[in-house]
Amino acid sequence: MRLIKSIAAILALVTSFASQAGGIPEDIQQLRDLLQPITSLSAQFKQQITDADGFEMQASEGLFQIAQPNKLRWIVAQPMPQQVTSDGVTLWLFDPDLEQVVIQPFDANIESTPAILFSGDLERLDRAYFIRQLSAGVFTLTPEQGGSLFTGLEIGFADGVPSSIALTDGLGQVTRITFTEVAYNPVLADDLFVFEIPTDVDVIRND
Repeated sequence: MRLIKSIAAILALVTSFASQAGGIPEDIQQLRDLLQPITSLSAQFKQQITDADGFEMQASEGLFQIAQPNKLRWIVAQPMPQQVTSDGVTLWLFDPDLEQVVIQPFDANIESTPAILFSGDLERLDRAYFIRQLSAGVFTLTPEQGGSLFTGLEIGFADGVPSSIALTDGLGQVTRITFTEVAYNPVLADDLFVFEIPTDVDVIRND
């Protein structure tokens, strides 16, 4: 359950990109202008999950790294280690406490996540969401089609660099991710995004 909660913030935002673009054209263009230059990103993160009444349900922190196309590392360091890694083809979910690795394809549904913000596929992003700028550098993205596990996404920028993401689900539960020590377009080796399976762990393949 802990691993599922942790990866939900990055692996289950919407399930379809079939609808048309929406939002104020100027807002859409401003978001595109902020996202377009990003080819890679590395940052420390703090994640907080609260219920509809604002009570904290879970808190964690660790390292977040992405690189185009669709490469991802989400490493929870505290309070309990967990790791999500993808090379854009395969996804590895590692829970050290359970001594378990789940391996599955990085398929179209899993690809439909907040990571799409940094994938470079901005046309697909436009088709997926109604985009509105709340204030300078703060945008809300609402899924254009039903079936989403989340009802909305908010992304904030500070000095042109992503600083936070917040996701709200249908029950009012909010996952807030705050980035610090952000490295903008760093060189990230390909092998960072290939998970080396430890010995003596259970391997579950969901092919």
